[in-house]
Amino acid sequence: MVGVINNFGGFYRTEFYVHEARMSGAVVHAPCVNKSEYVTSIQGDDIYLGFIHLGELEKKVAEQILEDRVRNGAYGSLQDFTKRVSIAVEQLRILIRIGAFRFTGRTKKQLLWDIHILLGAQKKSDAKPELFDVGVKNFHLPELHHGAFDDAMDEIEILGFPLCSPFTLLRDPISSDLLAADLPKYVGKEITIAGYLVTLKYTSTVKRETMMFGTFLDRNGFFFDTTHFPKVVEQFPFRGRGTYLIKGKVDEEFGFCSLTVTALEKLETMGRDDRPVKAISTGEIIQS
Repeated sequence: MVGVINNFGGFYRTEFYVHEARMSGAVVHAPCVNKSEYVTSIQGDDIYLGFIHLGELEKKVAEQILEDRVRNGAYGSLQDFTKRVSIAVEQLRILIRIGAFRFTGRTKKQLLWDIHILLGAQKKSDAKPELFDVGVKNFHLPELHHGAFDDAMDEIEILGFPLCSPFTLLRDPISSDLLAADLPKYVGKEITIAGYLVTLKYTSTVKRETMMFGTFLDRNGFFFDTTHFPKVVEQFPFRGRGTYLIKGKVDEEFGFCSLTVTALEKLETMGRDDRPVKAISTGEIIQS
């Protein structure tokens, strides 16, 4: 799974190989300047995502972090890091926002303020050896709000997906408690189930009308499949990645259950500071 993650996914997006690793018992961690390598690595049951997955982080910065860590050991603080690594402020902000300095015990908002205290108006840290640790003046900061969904929003913007369950980001409670494992009990009946979109496959009928097959994850992280005939595709189109409330009839074929969809509704997710947003959009759905 980690091999495919380092290949940026296979048939599915990287997000779902991270999900499968977690379902298999791994504890998946965001990148850390003291634990991560350039590519994603395994340490016991822990998987640390590599710097390679931070889209806007320059490779030379990641290499410098790793080279200095090998020579001089783990970083003790953000101040220690800026004295040892020459890094542009914007690159440093990426590392802070993804949680790469969480070992310091300071929040992301505090660390972002610390940049100004440490570097002032400089646009880049200047790594140079010092004979003595001269320290830095401590300032009293006001209380800085960190919303419950800020970390997930940062992960979506930087990694392309959240490291938490997407169901925890929903604006309102889900109206259905059904799971993929419940489908065999409802064969031939119409149900409503919530699912996080994994992938879609487009095809054409003999009348050259568009129909689709979908794959979703339920709240417990298990897969289920859907069929969307032309009239449903036209009336209930997909609106990008996210979580949907799906209504349909449960069918069984060769001992496998799927859902023939009759209605589809995209569910709203929460934004920063618990403000609702209509959708989280980080790219197109993978088609096969």
